[in-house]
Amino acid sequence: MIAAALMSFSAAVDAADRSQDYRFEVVDQPVAVSAHREFNVKLTKASTGQPVENATIIRGRLEMTMAHHAHKGPPMPMATAMGGEVKVLATSSSGLYRLMGDVSMPGTWKLDLVATVPGEAQPIEGTATFKVGQ
Repeated sequence: MIAAALMSFSAAVDAADRSQDYRFEVVDQPVAVSAHREFNVKLTKASTGQPVENATIIRGRLEMTMAHHAHKGPPMPMATAMGGEVKVLATSSSGLYRLMGDVSMPGTWKLDLVATVPGEAQPIEGTATFKVGQ
């Protein structure tokens, strides 16, 4: 039982290490405000800077970060549930992935993605922070 738990923990650590070797980036910022905004995400291998082609984005989620003002003191970032799921529209051969999501307010947004990458046994996970403007 302990051996199984250690193997599970080891697999989770390996997956996290692999995910750190990849970077998601929202290009062409700031993204324009829209409930159905299309935008491009670039996936690169962090160690080489090369685009990752033929990956499949299997899950994506948007969150907006809003400043929460306490009665006294500086504003503190607070994530809201605004935004929701994203839809994958297209994939290009240059490591660009076309997505659509609800970015209906200007500000700083966070995009969490999970993708399968050729040559990797497990899906990778990553987060891209980006700006949405008028």
